[in-house]
Order: sequence, then C-alpha cells, then structure tokens
Amino acid sequence: MTGAGTAEAGRQVAIIGAGVSGLALAIRLLQTGWTVEIFEARGEEAIGDGAFLTLAPNGINALRALGLAERIFGRGIPTIGFEILNAAGKRIARLDEREDQRRAGAASVTLKRCDLLDVLLGEAKRAGARIRFGHVLTGIERDGDGVTLNFTNGATTAAEWIAGCDGVWSRTRRLAFPGAPDPVYTGLTGTGGFLDLPSVAPTDGFMRMVFGEHAFFGYIKEGDGPVFWFDSFALDEETAVARPDPTMLAALARELHATDPAPVCDIAAGISQLPRAYPVFDMAHLPCWYDDRVVLLGDAAHAVSPHAGQGASMAIEDAVVLAACLGAHPAPAEAFAAYQGLRRDRVERIVRMSRRRGSQKRVQGRLALFLRDLILPLVIPVMARRQRDVTLYRADLDPLVKPR
Repeated sequence: MTGAGTAEAGRQVAIIGAGVSGLALAIRLLQTGWTVEIFEARGEEAIGDGAFLTLAPNGINALRALGLAERIFGRGIPTIGFEILNAAGKRIARLDEREDQRRAGAASVTLKRCDLLDVLLGEAKRAGARIRFGHVLTGIERDGDGVTLNFTNGATTAAEWIAGCDGVWSRTRRLAFPGAPDPVYTGLTGTGGFLDLPSVAPTDGFMRMVFGEHAFFGYIKEGDGPVFWFDSFALDEETAVARPDPTMLAALARELHATDPAPVCDIAAGISQLPRAYPVFDMAHLPCWYDDRVVLLGDAAHAVSPHAGQGASMAIEDAVVLAACLGAHPAPAEAFAAYQGLRRDRVERIVRMSRRRGSQKRVQGRLALFLRDLILPLVIPVMARRQRDVTLYRADLDPLVKPR
C-alpha cells in the first residue's frame, strides 16, 4: 500500500472530504476510539472557501458533543433574530428569537466559513487525524475485510469503511451508488462577502433581509466590524455553473440592488469584485445513504439549500448521530442503517422547507411582489414555528432518539 499508510486493524475509517461534516465526524470518531484518515481533493488553503454561514441552536448544541460549542460561538456574531423588508424598505416582519434560543439551550451565531473550518481542522489535527490534501478519489474496491481507495495521485489506502463527506457533487456517492440521482438546481444563485462600511449602522444582532425588486439581499453587522452580506437571485443553470468573471459578477450584484432601499444599495455599491457565485443545488431524496462499507453524510446525502440556515447544522448533527450509532451497534452496516433511520425524515423535511423559502425569492413582477408582501406577514409566523421545532432538537443529549 502506498500513500496513506496503515492503522489499527478493524478500527480504521477513511473520511472523504475535509468540510464541516468530514471534520466533525473525524473529531467525534477520534474521541470514541477510531483511527481516522481524511482525504480532501482541494489544497488546505482552499477548504475555507465561501463567505459565511449561520449556525442555528441545534448546530451549536451538536457541537457540544465535540466540546467545541463555546470556542466556535466566540468566533462569530450572536444572531438573535431577523427582520424582513420589502422593496420599498417597509418592514414586513421582525422576529426576536431569544426566547426560543433560551428554550433550545443555545443561541444562533453568524460566522465566517473559514473560521468554522479553522477550529474544526485544528481540533481534528490535535485529536490525531491524519489529513491528506490534494487527494482526489477515483475508485472504491470492496473486499471481505473492508475497502481499498484509489486516488488520482497514485496513492491507495485501506479502511474498514469509508464516510463520504464530500459535498453536493460527492465523488463517493457517484462511485458507490452510480444509480443515485444528481442534485437539482433550484434556479437560484448566491454571492456574498464582507465590506468595511462605517456608514452602515449595526443591526444589533438581527439579520436584516430585503426582498428587492430584482433579487434578495441580507446583511448583518456587529459594532464597528465589517458588513457580512449575501444575496440570492434567479439565474439560468448554464450561466450559474460557468463561473462568471469576478468583475462582471460584482457589476451584476451592483445592478441587481441599485434600486433597493438604503443601506442595501449603499452596500451593493461597494462591491468591486466577487471571486465566485454559488449556484444553489439541493437533493430531496436519495434512496439509500449507505451500503455495508460506505456511508454518506451532509450534502453528499441530503444537499440542503441555504434558505433555512441549516446546512452546516445538519452536517454536524449527522456526525454526532452516526458516531453514536457506531457505538451502539456491533457492525458498521447496522450502525449505518440506524443512522439513516434517525436522520432521513428530519433532513428531508428541512430540504423541503428550505426549497419553499427559496421559491419566495424568485417572485418577480409588480403584482407578484404585491401579493407576496400581502401574504408573507401571515406566512412568516408559521415558518417561525416550524423553524423553532427544528432548532429544539439536541443531538448532543439524545443522538439515538429519532427527532419528532
């Protein structure tokens, strides 16, 4: 065997992907006695790509099982609720979630993706994970004792089983389950970033979101720190996946939000370059997430669009629940079956919830905008109750109990 080396027989797991789910799983498995190697296609400097995300209370609580909740929470902006405005700047809704967060036992936090990955990667290394960057998976060979993995750089490694944590376009899923459906483009693409704009007032812990005439925009700012901003807009799939030029992409963002109410138009005016756009794909149903040697986690199993703010939280929950199932069942395949049984209904419900929210962002035309402004104040309290039910789940306390 070349490349990765060997580990204790019968306790070796290979994790494909050093994103949120892969690193969280590695940490939890190392805490429970497994030997772990992580294989990541990208270089180490690239794994924090992306702007920012929000971890909901259920995500922060799942991090408690890893011992990282407070450390990660301290890297971001406490997020106590959200405001929604229409294209004229009129407030449609304002939800203060502090009481719900108190009931959940944790608050939400908005933080840079690179900061979350920095903490997870550092802890995985400290705990003893061997992490191989620049390893692109090309083959999975099963035998009686486990699997052998092949990579484009010629490296091979053996493991008892593997976890595919390699995202929405998972190579693990394609190789292990070639008949699995592909993710579906939702019709929306997003961009985002950070801008130092002293003229923009802090949002006092609220994520402020605007349904503009041409696109959706959200931002949050703490004190004199930078503005964290994102947007979401309709774009055809061919253009979305073609990776537009950064300067042209910035010009599009400025154009889309030029007529939005202040300070959105002012924030947009400060956008000079955008490294890339993020086409939004999701996956409503994958027939099976596992076989006797392979299991999928996070977006590889159930890609969630970002509109419900649950993608990273679901990935961390997956890791905690799978690790608990492995501790409760003697054979990995039994643990994988239990894990899917505990997770599938919950994550597919959140995929549907997020897709519905995204559909509201595609509304265009004056009549459609008028009807949306009329209906949203009635719909948002219902959405908030569903969100509350999602965030009350405690993977750190009850990982082997199926969420309601």
